[in-house]
Amino acid sequence: MMRGRRGRSGSSALLADGQALSGAMLRQLFLGQCLVLALHLAWMPAWLAAIALLTAGYRTLQLRGRLGRAGVFVRLAGIAALSGGLWLHYGTLGQMEAMIGLLLGVYLLKLLETHTRRDGRVVVAIGFVATTVAFLHDQGIPMAAGGLLALAWLVHSLVWLSGGDGRRAWRESAWLLALSAPLMVLLFVTFPRLGPLWNLPQADRASTGLADEIAPGDIAQLSRSDARAFRVRFEGAEPAPAERYWRVYTLSDFDGERWRRATPERLAALLGQPEAEFVGEGRRSPWLGDTPARFEAELLLEPDSRPWRPSLGAPLTTDDSARFLADGTLEGTAPLVSRSLLRMTSTGLAPANADPAGAAWHARLPAEGNPRTRELAERLWREAGGEPGAFLAAIMAHFGQAPYRYTLSPPRLTSANRVDEFLFDSQAGYCTHYASAMAVLARSVEIPARIVAGFLGGERHPDGHFTVRDYDAHAWVEVWLDGAWQRLDPTAAIAPERIEEGAQAVIDGGEAFLADAPFSPLRMREVGWINRLRLDWERMEYRWQRGVIGYQREARRALMARLAARLHAIWDRLVELAPGRGLLGGLLGLAVAGSALVGLAALLRLGWRHHREGQDEARSIRRLQAWLARRGMGPRPGESPSAHLRRLAASAGPAGPALSDCAHQLERLRYAPLGPAERRQRRRQLARRLVEVRRRLRRRAEGGARTPGVAS
Repeated sequence: MMRGRRGRSGSSALLADGQALSGAMLRQLFLGQCLVLALHLAWMPAWLAAIALLTAGYRTLQLRGRLGRAGVFVRLAGIAALSGGLWLHYGTLGQMEAMIGLLLGVYLLKLLETHTRRDGRVVVAIGFVATTVAFLHDQGIPMAAGGLLALAWLVHSLVWLSGGDGRRAWRESAWLLALSAPLMVLLFVTFPRLGPLWNLPQADRASTGLADEIAPGDIAQLSRSDARAFRVRFEGAEPAPAERYWRVYTLSDFDGERWRRATPERLAALLGQPEAEFVGEGRRSPWLGDTPARFEAELLLEPDSRPWRPSLGAPLTTDDSARFLADGTLEGTAPLVSRSLLRMTSTGLAPANADPAGAAWHARLPAEGNPRTRELAERLWREAGGEPGAFLAAIMAHFGQAPYRYTLSPPRLTSANRVDEFLFDSQAGYCTHYASAMAVLARSVEIPARIVAGFLGGERHPDGHFTVRDYDAHAWVEVWLDGAWQRLDPTAAIAPERIEEGAQAVIDGGEAFLADAPFSPLRMREVGWINRLRLDWERMEYRWQRGVIGYQREARRALMARLAARLHAIWDRLVELAPGRGLLGGLLGLAVAGSALVGLAALLRLGWRHHREGQDEARSIRRLQAWLARRGMGPRPGESPSAHLRRLAASAGPAGPALSDCAHQLERLRYAPLGPAERRQRRRQLARRLVEVRRRLRRRAEGGARTPGVAS
């Protein structure tokens, strides 16, 4: 039945029976599926594309008569294969990615049983849902552009399914999208953002690459990645390169090989103290009192399944409730399931408050291990005369001597005494090697010390914001000295260029830098025009994320306040410029109120007229006949309304079917015994046809076609 029209791409999307779909329409639906699938493929299994191709191939063979319609067995087999593949890929069907894959698979397999216009509309409806779901993966500019393209194609498919040809469907689709754009912008600007809309359960995602525990060499692996950790813009003073120490968390538990983070819950259990001694929740740190803020920043954070938030030194305040830990760590109250804005103030320095865990906890070492390191600490302590400041300076000077070197490709440490192996054998390492060695040396002489993991530096963009990436990950030491925690970074002694210029400035082992990102545009940063394009794109993407995706309640209220202030300023200016200000203001107010009343009355009158016409089909037809008469297509003497419309339909071109249907609906409503429900349905159908008649006849007149029904 469908073979005769499969090769005519410009033909009508519907076959003669008005229900079955042609090959052209099926191709339209398949291409729409491909567009929607393309939005997901960067995050979903690539074999979903094979399902799309197999389904399209089956339908092609069916159209050519080589295969019959897909029966229940074929469709159930497809669903079973899809579910099994997703289960094997994810290990479960309960997580978000698996559920999205199931939605996409059902969307693709639906083409197997799509034979009528109703089936086609179902496919398009699922496509709208799948397009919306794509924004759970990403909300950047490419995703927005791809989503708009898929949306336009789906709207075109829906209009095409309602009748007519593809070219006319494109015009109507463009008109619909253009009409909806102002409403979309208005709703975006004025309607409150529904935060939980995108906060669906997601698989654990970590943006920074930092882990709860580190060993010497771990952070060196992050120099291989250009993944973005966060972006930041400062209000007021910006930190100098040597001040851009972004604290993420501290590590105070050392077992001889690895440093681990001690959470408030763990410290409370180990030390027998209340958990409230180690953490406070709110918008201001309870540990630093009235300490003045040096920096005020707005951070655009990447999604992260872990709770911590970076801060430039010790955090002071945030714009939303957070967990302030006594060790200077800042945590959110929930994981970040999408990019989020965080406004905060900070000191830029190490925390000044004492840690409730106590000095003994921060000076604790295993009973045995690293004997040569302990011996070195004792010798340096004696040479410093037992003075902590001189002792720490001696450690820094010791690291600054040959043959110690800083490298992005440190040798692997394999012995049980890894600090000894680094200090006395390999003598080459990354920031964690030197930070770990310095903390152990300090603890060996009972000086409280801890490692801080975070980021150092960040790329400054021409518009003033900074981008911090994985390769900016860094580790340094904080020691308790003179009644406060003091930051000490042994990297500054061994590789000062790392502090000033970033990881890319380290020459030794430089081949490891961005080794996991072979196509990163950062590799071409020395090529001027490529680097400018990269910076322009990142600036545009940052503004999109901050201004569009980050448009939350505070931004909406601020925008509404600015608009209201601008309108008040314009009004005040008009009143000031005109004579008789009080009188003019009153007259303008009366004019505005009168115009509003007149407009409201006109709307009520129009609504009442439409209501009456909806209840009286004869009145609607008379109005249509009058409209036709003004265009030279009036009724002949003694001609009934139905005969008049049918006569015009024969030469009305695209408006002909609508005119015939108007005559048919009028006769059924006037003479057929109809129930209330069917009568309401036919009146709605008549109203739609009346609108269609006027629209199509206007277009025909604008196209210069010969007006039908004019007496010769």
